[in-house]
Amino acid sequence: MHLSRLFDRIVPGRLLVGVIGTGVFVITLATVQKPTPAWMWSLYGVSLACWLAFVVLDRRAPRMALYPLLACLLLCVVLIGPAPDGTPVLLTCVALATTCSLTLLPSAPLMAVLAGSLVICGGGALAWGQGSVSALGDTAALLIVAMSGLAARQHQLQARLQAEVAALDERARIARELHDVLAHSLGALGVQLEVAEGLLAERGDLAGGLLRVQRARRLAHDGLDEARRAVAALRFDAPPLVEALEQLVADGRRDRGLEIDLSVTGSVRTLSAGTAVSLLRIARESLTNAAKHAPGSPVSVMLDFGSVTRLRVYNASSGETADPGHGLVGMRERIALVGGTLSAGRSGGGWLVTAEVPE
Repeated sequence: MHLSRLFDRIVPGRLLVGVIGTGVFVITLATVQKPTPAWMWSLYGVSLACWLAFVVLDRRAPRMALYPLLACLLLCVVLIGPAPDGTPVLLTCVALATTCSLTLLPSAPLMAVLAGSLVICGGGALAWGQGSVSALGDTAALLIVAMSGLAARQHQLQARLQAEVAALDERARIARELHDVLAHSLGALGVQLEVAEGLLAERGDLAGGLLRVQRARRLAHDGLDEARRAVAALRFDAPPLVEALEQLVADGRRDRGLEIDLSVTGSVRTLSAGTAVSLLRIARESLTNAAKHAPGSPVSVMLDFGSVTRLRVYNASSGETADPGHGLVGMRERIALVGGTLSAGRSGGGWLVTAEVPE
């Protein structure tokens, strides 16, 4: 876990702002040395009360907390002109930086608040005879703290956008996993049941119908296992890629009668769940195509953990067609989601599928 995240868990950012801001308010008001009129002290007290109201409401009612914060900012910036010292400048800096860091306030109103604060600050200082140098210095100080607040706001908005993008990616991944499982299993199951219905209803072929029903039951069982593996992968407790490939190869030898050779080279490392699932799906699709287009031909599955993770599935027979259909498109889309690439085509009289992921 990053240090910033750990610190934010211990002391949440909004709470930290409230504590520091309150401390600045109290210390600044407690160390005022020049004579200050009573009416000004009253406005200082009201601005402090508004700040404390913001701190209390910020976590419970963030939108309602905007109003006392804006009131505090207005009072503090108005006091910059008549104040005999820089007390309201410090208080305005706290209120303005906090306001600019809030993401609840839309951009247009926020820019209006910032522009208004700078105009009131500079104009008030000139109107009360503080001179152009003082007015320029106070305005520059407010602008600097405002920029820091805007930077914090931008960071929050970017983090929120990244979280939304990650959520959309996860939804797409879930949709793809469910589609792969349901489309393959239910499609094949429907075909077997349809054939069984025809054999039983039209021909009275009990033996043939029973065989199709048995195949449908096996497909339903396999589909359930696929769904469980997909859910396990989505929950990030899927088995390691090498172990999953070994199981896939064993299933291909047992269920499809394929002659499959598996080799693993390089230093085996743990891959992300998305990468592992993508490579496993590509291997499964490639073995399915091999069984469909060139049954009985030897197949080699090669996994290399080099500078990139590379999976190669080679079908030694030339029976594979040059256009495997939508399966190749789906494999390319899947590997692209994890930043990888896929190529497929004839090689040495056979058919080679190569997937590479820079991980």
